[in-house]
Amino acid sequence: MSEAVVKEIIEKAIADEKFRKKLFKRPKKTLAGYDLTEKERKLLEGLDEDNFDDFAGGLGDRTTKGVWTPGG
Repeated sequence: MSEAVVKEIIEKAIADEKFRKKLFKRPKKTLAGYDLTEKERKLLEGLDEDNFDDFAGGLGDRTTKGVWTPGG
């Protein structure tokens, strides 16, 4: 299920600064090995580094409880 993969990517970007920098510098390459739908891929590729913390913080407990869904 790719929802779990999106959660994994967001959590990794929060915890791992090197991964986060790669995600913003080369999103297509960084996401290449992940099993994502096209919608999920576009969402993650479209994240903005300047407001990522606000985005991730806005997810709150949804990322840790596994009920967050892309676009929802």
